[in-house]
Amino acid sequence: MRLPESRLAVLVSLPRNETALAEAASRAGADGLKVHTNVRHRASGTAFGPLDAERERLRGILALGVPTGLVVGAAGSVSIAEMVAAREMGFDYFDVYAADAPAGYVEACGPVTPMVALGPGDGPSQARALARRGSRALELSTLEPERYGTPLTLATLAKLEAVASAVDIPVIVPSQHALLPDDLALLREAGAAAVLLGAVVTGADTAEFGARIAPYVAAALQAGDVKWGIPAR
Repeated sequence: MRLPESRLAVLVSLPRNETALAEAASRAGADGLKVHTNVRHRASGTAFGPLDAERERLRGILALGVPTGLVVGAAGSVSIAEMVAAREMGFDYFDVYAADAPAGYVEACGPVTPMVALGPGDGPSQARALARRGSRALELSTLEPERYGTPLTLATLAKLEAVASAVDIPVIVPSQHALLPDDLALLREAGAAAVLLGAVVTGADTAEFGARIAPYVAAALQAGDVKWGIPAR
């Protein structure tokens, strides 16, 4: 997984698999992107089809040369055959909730970095076990859905620090909370390797997309050094 090693990374989850959105994020300075297949995305309300239906749009995004991850599905919709086919497209990482990942998920990733998302109720022990089983990055998607869009809390920072201290792989924090640019320094101090901006903070309007991302990029540049999984001091 390609992340800058000297600072907090800013990744952007696209609300639609559209090249224009990817271009706007890239121009705003995003370090990487995330796209989707086989899932209905709760925050954006978008339904993403299987790989064959999304392939041409995904190729257009990958052609930009920005490191891009792929959500491979949700419960019951993850296809190992599709993952094998997607490996050849040039994705930087695959992503899926640990609870939705087939038992053979890590092996099916092949040369692509296997990332898994922790869900509500997961914590350091789950993170350690997933790392032992081959996960190479973790997404801290632990906020209960009814609390999406709420301000960042001390409890989330504490969970991030506990998880990041338990593993030696990158921990990525998605914007399930309505994160503010000033929150990025707090996330860095708690051990985050990257923030993943999604529809809660970016919206889905192509015309405003880049302008919404740019302040977070500026904040990440000011947040100082970070080492994966270890809070900077």
